[in-house]
Amino acid sequence: METFEVEMRHDRQSLTALAHMQYDLFCQRNRAARGLLSLTLIVIAIFYGGGSWWSLLLIAYACYLTTSTYASSNRTARRIADQLEQTGQPLPASRYIFEKSKIRILDLNSGEELDPVPYGEIFGLGEDRDALYLFRSQYGGYRVPKEALGEREDSFRRFVEGRTGKLFIRRLTPLNRLRSWLHARETEPTHL
Repeated sequence: METFEVEMRHDRQSLTALAHMQYDLFCQRNRAARGLLSLTLIVIAIFYGGGSWWSLLLIAYACYLTTSTYASSNRTARRIADQLEQTGQPLPASRYIFEKSKIRILDLNSGEELDPVPYGEIFGLGEDRDALYLFRSQYGGYRVPKEALGEREDSFRRFVEGRTGKLFIRRLTPLNRLRSWLHARETEPTHL
C-alpha cells in the first residue's frame, strides 16, 4: 500500500492561492451574479446612456465587478497573514501523511498532531498550476504543492480521487461541473 507524505509551509502567496481556489470552487453563485450584473450594467449604459456621465459610471462599475473577482479572497488571506505576524506567530506549516483510510496532519509549528481527516469527510478537491487542494469544508482546506510530489503527482492524484470519490477540479466551470457530476454518478453504489 502506497502512502504519501508532504510538507507544506505557507507564505502569503500560498495563503492567497488557497483563498482563490476556495472562491473558485465554492462561490460560483457570487461569480455568476457578478458577471450577470456586469453585463446588465454595460447593456444599460450602451443602449440607454447615450454617452452620458452616468453611463460611463455604469461601465466603470461593471469593469470593477469583472476585474475584482478575488478582492474578498485577497483581503481574507492578507488579514490572516497580518494577524499572525502581529501576534508573533508563524504562518501555518504542516506535514500531511496520506494513509489508507485517513490523512494525518502534524502541525510543524507546535509539533502537535491534529485530528485525522477521514477521506469521506473531504468536501471538495481543487487544482491550479502549482498545487492540489483538499477542502474539509467550503471554509477551510489544505494545500499540497505539486513540486513536493514530484514524479508521484499522478499516483497521488489517483490515490486521493479513489479514496474520496471526487475529482480534482481546476475551476468549477459548467464543463467541469458536468464532469464532476458524471464522475459522481459513475462511482455511486449500485443500490442507489
